[in-house]
Formats: sequence, structure tokens, C-alpha cells
Amino acid sequence: MCGRFAMTEDWSQVLKYFGITNTSYSFPPHYNIAPSQRIPAIIADHDNERRVGPLSWGLIPQAWEAENPKVKPINARVEGLKTNGVFKRLVERRRCIIPATGYFEWHRNTKQPHYIKVKSRPVFAFAGFYDTWADASGDKINTCTIITVPANMRVKSIHERMPAILRGSQDERFWLHRYVTNIDDLLAVLKPYPEDDMHWYPVSKMVGNVNNDTPECVKEIEA
Repeated sequence: MCGRFAMTEDWSQVLKYFGITNTSYSFPPHYNIAPSQRIPAIIADHDNERRVGPLSWGLIPQAWEAENPKVKPINARVEGLKTNGVFKRLVERRRCIIPATGYFEWHRNTKQPHYIKVKSRPVFAFAGFYDTWADASGDKINTCTIITVPANMRVKSIHERMPAILRGSQDERFWLHRYVTNIDDLLAVLKPYPEDDMHWYPVSKMVGNVNNDTPECVKEIEA
């Protein structure tokens, strides 16, 4: 799964990497991003120009409005995206990518947190989807979730799931393209990220406290 991540790269470099040139939105470095917080998300408009802005991490689809959901999924398993009607419609129409510099995972047995990164680039993107709507009182509900896939063989030594990390600019462009709506084509890019382009190390258990958001959260320690 993906329950914590970090976005520590200089924001100007993030905008440059993702090709965003016209925005007043900024996101300072965060070292311990947690569910329910507002996180940066990138979407494509009807002209396929990229826009970036904040979404709350924990999905509340408009289709669930009448149900007053207590659970707000922070993750959506790739295996269920085709069979869950609400998720399927959002994947077909409201996809986003979420920039990150790394994510945290706790070892299933020892509960030791690890910080997991991509070797080949300082910033990468999770595949996600979102919904945005206004409730009866006019309050805007802007939320998202991160898709997860089965872990690759190396990450599986820590946890059986991992976030769906897109494999570079081509897959990011495809995932965001407004006129791609075939669910099977979209699911084809959601694969375990190549293990030879990932590395990780143990970090302090301080990351378990959401109030801790300092560089020490991503600093390697001796296990």
C-alpha cells in the first residue's frame, strides 16, 4: 500500500519536470505526507494542458454522497478498478498523477519503516484518480486516491503491495491524456515498477507520527 510519502524536491524543478508553465500554486518540501492532507496533483484540461493544484488525499466520489461514507480510500487496488463501477468511471474520466520523491513502507514483520525511492530520477509520479464536486451547502469536495499494484520481487520482501509508479514521461502523458478512456488500455500501464530502478533504506520510527515533518524523516539510519 502507500500510506505515507514525501515530496522534497524544489518545487520549481517539479514544475519543470512535469512541464507545467502557468501556475501560481506552490508546494514546499514535505517529508512526511499523510492521508487527509492536501497534496499536489496534476491533471490535464480539455486541451491536454497540464494543471496542478491541491486535492485532499482520501477519495470521496460524488456517487457516494448519499451514503455519507466514513471510509475515504487513500489507495485503490488495480485489481478492482474494472469491476468497481464508481472507480471505473473515475479512472476513465478523472485521472491524475501525484508527484513524489519517495514513499514509506513498514516491514510486515519488524514494523521498521523504510524510505523507498526511484534511482533514475529525483521526482516521479504515482498514478491516481480523483473527483471534484460541490455538496448541498456549496462546499467543494476535491479528493483523490493513489492506485496500488502487487509489489515487485524486491519490494515484496517488505510489503506485498506498492504504489503504481508510472515509468517516465511517456506513461505519465498517456495516463493524463483526456481522450484516452479505454479501461483496458489504461490498466496496461499500471504495473509493478522495475525493481532494478528502486532502492530503499531504513528510517527513524519518528515518521509514524504525522506531526513529524522534517528532513530527519527521510534520513537513513542503521537498522
